[in-house]
Order: sequence, then structure tokens, then C-alpha cells
Amino acid sequence: SRLKRDNSVVYVKESSTWDLRESRVDGEENETEELIEEVLNSIALGVIEHLEGVRSGAKVSVGKRVQPGELCMLLWAYAVVKPRDLPPGWKQPRRMERLSTDKEKEEEKSINDDVDFVTFMDLKEDRSSSGSNIQSFDQMQYDTRYKQPAYRSITSKLFDAAAIAFCRGEGAAANKDSETTLLKSCTWNELANIAWSYATRGAYGTTESEAMMSFFAKEATRRIRHCMRDDNSSEKDCNILPRDVIQISWALGTMESDNVNLGDALVHLVDAIHDYWVDGFQERPLARWTCADLVQMATALAHGRLDNQSMLSAVYEESMERLEYKTEGPKNQRVFTTAEISILMWAQARLYLTPKYGEVYREFPSVASRALLQRMKGRSNKEIEDRKSEERDELFPATTMRRKGLGPQEQANLAWSLTILENYDDHVVTLLQNIFHAASSSNNDDEGLIQLEHAHQLWQSYFLLSKDCPDAVSFVPLKFSQYLEEKWNIEKGRTKRSSSRHNIISQTLDLMRVAHRNEYDEDVDVAIVLEENSAWTHMAIEADLDAIDYRAGHVKVAMEFDGPHHFTVMASTGEDLWAIDNGVKMTPRVLGHTVMKYRLLKEKGWTVVRIPYYEFDKIPFWASMERQRYLQRALKTHDKIVFSDVDISEYKAMPPTRHSRFD
Repeated sequence: SRLKRDNSVVYVKESSTWDLRESRVDGEENETEELIEEVLNSIALGVIEHLEGVRSGAKVSVGKRVQPGELCMLLWAYAVVKPRDLPPGWKQPRRMERLSTDKEKEEEKSINDDVDFVTFMDLKEDRSSSGSNIQSFDQMQYDTRYKQPAYRSITSKLFDAAAIAFCRGEGAAANKDSETTLLKSCTWNELANIAWSYATRGAYGTTESEAMMSFFAKEATRRIRHCMRDDNSSEKDCNILPRDVIQISWALGTMESDNVNLGDALVHLVDAIHDYWVDGFQERPLARWTCADLVQMATALAHGRLDNQSMLSAVYEESMERLEYKTEGPKNQRVFTTAEISILMWAQARLYLTPKYGEVYREFPSVASRALLQRMKGRSNKEIEDRKSEERDELFPATTMRRKGLGPQEQANLAWSLTILENYDDHVVTLLQNIFHAASSSNNDDEGLIQLEHAHQLWQSYFLLSKDCPDAVSFVPLKFSQYLEEKWNIEKGRTKRSSSRHNIISQTLDLMRVAHRNEYDEDVDVAIVLEENSAWTHMAIEADLDAIDYRAGHVKVAMEFDGPHHFTVMASTGEDLWAIDNGVKMTPRVLGHTVMKYRLLKEKGWTVVRIPYYEFDKIPFWASMERQRYLQRALKTHDKIVFSDVDISEYKAMPPTRHSRFD
């Protein structure tokens, strides 16, 4: 194509190469960027016009209809040039800060006092609730990011138009082999790259784009199932590369972490991947997967909150085989990078995979830590084992760790993950010491910059390790620990907004005359303070919680409402879905970040009472008395609650099954 002065696009058969690195544009420095932006927008507008013409049935005036491969390459290019602004699941941009001097702290304090941050709540809570007219911060974010705003960029419109083109003709026919659509014309590689492009761009803000990704998952699942039949194993579409289907899984998991509702598409796709590559194989079923494949699958499951234990075990057993015994993987993919090891650790901690679910999860943190130390020291596993009883080596400089691939993000993720998993052997402790040493010396590098999200992870880890494993943080300078604590307290001391469910619980406690405070420090949803030896929580103190002297024997109770994103999904496999459809009660597992939050609260003297969404949401919105009965059991509020002369609720302890009349 060629750009004319009137910004229209002329399509020509000739082509040429323009090397921007060698080009010189007279005038201001940003003119080149503006020109590139103009070219990209003009190309996008031309393609949008073409796709809309094809959809309306108009005859293509120039050339032929766009092909799947061409559209795939175009979307990939725009995703690379214009990626998403925020990492998956984030609600605000990264925040960088320089480790301040004492003088600078006074200046920034006056600024911080004027800034208001909020607690992030689950999107589904606010969308599904009609009991509150208070709009949460997450709901406002949803309105601006996932619903169509008044202005959408040309790039976003291009992705929307492409989604409509791929969705065209699918619908109920998505699983019919006889239907030929643009989607079914895609090769495996094209399916994977298009899915990657939408996830990297974050381009799923419309009904069409969400539907398209769901169709992609169904198409990939259909093809895998089709190839599992013996009579179809020789077909061209059955030459499936793991990276293609795993990349689609990663894209779907990324969308799930952004609260995009894809139904059970990811569950069925992961089930198909498991049945194709894992089921029926006795030894090392994933031996032909690359290290990148293993890491991307673990990331997909972690982002999607899928508790597919068979798939997870296969991924971590193969990963440990390569780390522990140096067993080779496919050519050119024989060892994990340090960043990949840190991602595997993060995924294990995120899904809270403990030895309860397999011996591999007991061993993996130690094996991974030893492998990372080996990279830092340049020694073999045997040399590290031989030196375990010797005097501890000198701690590595931060520059060495970064040069080996353990930058600030990897350091923070590893410290956070290892603290959640609580496996403190010699290798883990040594790695933690080096991580905190590198982080605390960062004021000597990069102008002392630290990302506040990393500082918050490090503080959580430091606080718990100082109680549970003091050796791991014995080298942390007091000034650095104070800095981390200060930033954590500022973050948790912000004014917060309650979600709709929190408001409903608070209103119910008001009806029960239980004194409480909403959104207290440390992100406590509902805080209650009792006198020493209080038998019932309706005897809570009606006073300023900040002014109470807790040394006088008062008991702090934190009632926490746990929404869906505190747990794995309710059904992580096709078998789980079948069980739910047949009336079997499923209980999801709690995730690692929630486990860490409650450990922090308990260390700070709180008694935690958890209200899981899958129990509370069963109570009809109109049944206020039933909510009171539920909280009476959960919180031990009253000996009895009198609703009327004939309706009296006697206290009964919550049964071990936690079943209610609504089960």
C-alpha cells in the first residue's frame, strides 16, 4: 500500500523497504514517530474498510479477499508495536520510586497524603449484585477498559473488525466439521499467533473479541479431539506442535486473569491437551515439550486458576527432571533460563501447590533454588552439595544476579513464592539471603529505583520470614526493612471502597447490632474488636479501633469475604464439570496470595473468619434473616436471634461440611 497526501491508501503490486533506523526526518525528533503512527493508522483503516465490505457482501474492488495468514501477520505486527499498557490482572500502571533520603521522605509525605488508592475487588462481585448503588473502583475500571468507551483507538477498531470477521459463520456451527469459515481456514500456527496477538494487545474489550477467543478455544479443542481418533491421525491438521496449542491456552489464561468471561473454554482445551500428550503415557509424557512450553502451560493454568492436578504434575515432574538430573529436552531447549525457573516458582505459589498434592511440590522449591544458585556460582549440583556444611559463601552483588537473569521482578517473585510455599531448606534460605541482599543494595544501582509492587512483595516476605525463618533475612539492613514497612503501611492505609458484598455483610451486621468497622488497615474487610473472654461477638466494642490498647486483652477479629479470585475455578476439568452438572458439591482451593494475606493478619494478632463466596452467594438476595443465621454461625454472634415470637434462631456451630439449607 502507499499513503497519499489526503491520508487515503492506494494498493499497488510493487513493494519497497524503508529502514527507519537509517532515515532522517527534518524538524522535531518526534516527527518520525508521528509519521509511523500515521502510516499504521492508515493501513488499519484500509483493512477495516475491507473487512466491513466483505462482511456486507460488497465486491472487493482491488485485489482479493484478505486471507487468514495475512490477517494473522497484521494483528501480530500491531500487537508487537502497540502492546497492552498493564500486565495481566493489573488495575493500575507500575509505580517506580527512588529509595529516599531522610529529607526527601518529608517532602514525599505531604504528597502521599493527598493521593487516594483503593482496594481492588472482584469484577464479578459488582456486576452480579443489585443490592448496592455504590460503584467500586474495579467496576469503574471495567466500564472504561472492557466496555466500549466513547473513543476507541484505530488499532482497537482493527482488532474488533478482525474479531467479527473470524466470528462470522461460527455461532452454533462452531463444532461442525462441514462448515468452512475464516476461523476453520486458519492453520495451527495462525490460530496460535492470533490468540497471542489479542492477549498481548489486551484487545478483548468487545463482545465480538471475547466470542472470537471462545471460538478459537473450541476450534483448537475440536481439532485435538478429531486427531485423537485413529482414522484421522495421518491428516495434515494432526501434525500438532505443543507450542501452538499451549500459546492459545496462555492467551485464554491471560484473559481470565483480566476478568474476561470465557465460560469453560479453557477447561475443555486443557483437558484435550492433557488427553493428547499426557494420558496413557507411563514415563515422561512431556519429554518432547520445550522448556518454554512447560513454563507457558504452567503460566496459563496459574492465570486461569485451573487446578488440573494431572496436567500440573506432568509439567512439574518434567521440569524437575531437567533441573535435577540435567535430562535433555528437545534440541536447543535443554535448560531453563533463570527467568523461566522464577515463573515456575510463581505458578506453584500462585496455585498453592503444596506436598499435600504430590511429592514433586515438596522437592521443586529446593531443586529450583539449587539450580539458581548453581547459575550464580557457576558450580555443579555436586559442588554445591559438598559445600553445604562449609562456611556460607559471600553474598552475590545485585549486578551479578541481574547479569544472570534474576532482575528485580524475578527477585520479588521468588521471595514471595518461596515464602508462600514455606519450604526453608539450606538452598532456599541461601537464595532468599541473596535476593534480599540484592534488593537492599539496589539504591546503588539504577539510581536507587525500586518498583513499589516489588517493595510490597518483599515486605510481605520479609515480615513472615523474620518470624518463621530469621536466617533468611538476617543480612537485611534495618534501613531497608523500615523503608519496605513504610511503603506497605502507606499502601494499606489508603482510603478504600467496599464492594457490594462487603456492604451487604456490613448491613447485616448492623441489623444484628454487631459493632464493626469496614475496610480497616491491612485490607481487613470487616474488623471487630472484643473484650477479653467475650463469649459472643455482639458484645463487640463500640469505639475507635485506632485508639484501643490491644495489650489490655482485647481480641481482634477480621471477617474476610473471599470472592472467586481468591480460589481456583469451581471446575478445573471436564470431569469436574460433569460432577457439578450431576449435583456433586465442589469446593475450590484457596490461592497462594490469599494464604499469605491470612498468615500476615494472624501474625499481627487478628483472628480470621472467612466468608467464601460459594457459601454466601447461595443465600437469596431477599433473605436477610438467612444472612443473619449464616453470620450467627460463622461469627458466633448471639446465643439466639429473635426474629418473631415463632421464629427464633438458636446458635449452632458451623458443621464440618459447611453445608447449609441451600445445598
